[in-house]
Amino acid sequence: MDNNQELTLHDVLVILYKRKLAILVLVILGVTAGFSWAFFTPEIFRAECRILPPSQSGGMGAAILSQMGGLASLAGLPVTSTGEMLIGILRSQTVVDRIIDQFNLMEIYKQDYRLKMREKVISDILQASENTRSGIVTVAVLDEEPIRAAQMANAFVEELTNVMQYLAIGEAAQRRLFFEQQMLQARKVMDEAEDELQKYQEESGLVAMDPQVAAMVSSIADLRAQVAAKEVELSSLRTYASVNNPNLRRAESELAALRSELEKLEQESTRDGNVPMISLREAPQLGLEYRRRVRDVQYATAMYDIMLKQFEAAKIDESREAMFVQVIDPATPPDYKFKPNRALIVALATLLGFFTGILWALFAHYVNSLKGILRTGAFTQ
Repeated sequence: MDNNQELTLHDVLVILYKRKLAILVLVILGVTAGFSWAFFTPEIFRAECRILPPSQSGGMGAAILSQMGGLASLAGLPVTSTGEMLIGILRSQTVVDRIIDQFNLMEIYKQDYRLKMREKVISDILQASENTRSGIVTVAVLDEEPIRAAQMANAFVEELTNVMQYLAIGEAAQRRLFFEQQMLQARKVMDEAEDELQKYQEESGLVAMDPQVAAMVSSIADLRAQVAAKEVELSSLRTYASVNNPNLRRAESELAALRSELEKLEQESTRDGNVPMISLREAPQLGLEYRRRVRDVQYATAMYDIMLKQFEAAKIDESREAMFVQVIDPATPPDYKFKPNRALIVALATLLGFFTGILWALFAHYVNSLKGILRTGAFTQ
């Protein structure tokens, strides 16, 4: 056969036939390696748990889900749906560390460093995915023990629920504590105002006042209480709402309107002329001081009533805003291995050995041909 000519299919078949023994040896080695790999690799079982994310229909629950999106971003995923947010929480350090400690995974997997164990859990053990059409999230766990795999899958869902409840209750509890402090402070101010009024009545002997002046003082006190309550509400909103929050903007507008109305009423109370109410400047000094004390009591009482209502509403929110993940299918121990696919491994190893033998036969023929060319050239010279 001329070395300068291209190999035909017949030439290739002849070359392979001449080196059939070497090809057969490589095929046998591939089959042996495939069998060894397939039958000595431990079986891995996959347990699945399907959950339904909480609804984002609106209200405080939606605000909480929006805030928890920051935790999901720690996993490096862009949060575009509730399901992806839940997956991000599942892969968070908080949840993963609890699973590692609960099942003693560092000892089971012979890991000396927690960081390496976290990476293994996220990349090799936990498999979480979302069905974009139904919204159902599948939480799967891979492990050598089927019972442990099912227990870990259910534990992941349980820890997910615990984290979500903690964040939700923490938000509601923060508002409850805030309004509880404001209520207690308003109660203290109201008690002090009542004591001052009683003390002044005992010293001055005044026990009544003009009905028109009383109505004016009551209106001013009510407006001031509403302004103060709205300021407290704004302070509460600013602790967890952004500047573009619609509730915050609405509260600011309402506060501005209340302040404008209060200023107008106070100006009317001191304006001379034909006004429906008697001017405070026209009242005797004792009456004026008495009305001021009454106004302080009314203001403190109205403020206390408003803070009490806000406190009761926050208590109700705290009890009902716990967010639960609904479990559709709890994980059960699988009765069939997930991997390895031994037949596929052996088949691929056999093909790899066969093609390696072919390549080796062609390469050996090329090397022998090249040596022949070199020898022929040297002899000619």
